[in-house]
Amino acid sequence: MNLTGVAFATAALAGLATAQSFTLTVDQSNTNYTWNGNTSIGALEGNPSNAFQLAGSVEFDLATGGSPVASGQWLSSSLLVTPDLSGKIPNPIPFLPPLAVIDVAGMSFSISSDPFTVDAAGNFSTTSILVVTAGMLTVTPLTGGATVTDLTGTLGPASPTSGTINLVTGQIQLSSPMATSFMFTDPQSGISATMGLNGVINAAYDCPAPANYCVGAANSVGPGSNMAGAGSTSMAAANFTVTADGCPANKPGLFFMGLNQINVPLGNGNLCLGGSVKRFPVVISNGAGVFSQPVDFNALPGGLLLNAGQNANFQCWYRDVAGGGAGFNLSDGLNVVLCP
Repeated sequence: MNLTGVAFATAALAGLATAQSFTLTVDQSNTNYTWNGNTSIGALEGNPSNAFQLAGSVEFDLATGGSPVASGQWLSSSLLVTPDLSGKIPNPIPFLPPLAVIDVAGMSFSISSDPFTVDAAGNFSTTSILVVTAGMLTVTPLTGGATVTDLTGTLGPASPTSGTINLVTGQIQLSSPMATSFMFTDPQSGISATMGLNGVINAAYDCPAPANYCVGAANSVGPGSNMAGAGSTSMAAANFTVTADGCPANKPGLFFMGLNQINVPLGNGNLCLGGSVKRFPVVISNGAGVFSQPVDFNALPGGLLLNAGQNANFQCWYRDVAGGGAGFNLSDGLNVVLCP
């Protein structure tokens, strides 16, 4: 097949799969926590409750090669405690006011972890550390005035952390039970305390849908050819197919892919991609003028190696002698962000 005017690169993109950063959005309604606490003058009780939720996001480095990932690392997070935490130290004498009220307002924290492996069922285990990124502590003792302390920068101890990372209907889903804690001391009253946080973080990353770009020029049978993608963009799922419709029936064509997006005239249409361009085998359009090509992101043409999080761009070249001019045309482009 003569692809006039197109120089296709022949060198494969070498190298092993590497980790890419993914931001997962926390499912607040399903990320439920409780706190417990002890102080230097007695146990903490909820005022009125010790239940709270987490909102925000968590960021992971994830490497493909498993189901859906082979390894990862909890990089950071922006986890907002809602509602604010409030506790009291009961007075040992019944019916008297509490010895102190302890409030933590506007608290958020980040979690980072050691690198971990993920087994075939999606299970992982690691060690993580909590860092308070914002939060104001107010201690109101029974006698004396209230004091306010900025908790920003407070570190928790290294804590065992486990969970699962799985692919479910186009989502990377995280579920991670977590028990961690932090300590503080009120500089005025001298009251010191440890608060433990216990719950399960549930978060998800939605694999982006393929997106069309560029222009499929008019051809001999209509206004032009448009690309589409079917199946999952997950590298682990390996069930993705690209199609191009609006083409002449029963004609030869082929799909090709590249890492960059461009838009330059070629033949009777426009070349929409470049950068490490690789071509798939020749295919024949069906009676409805549709070309179809299965794509295995783990076995790409020319040995091209891509990682989850990278962009791949697809386009279809097809013969169209009846269209005159150069005798061939091209579809629009399809951008795909690879999912783990």
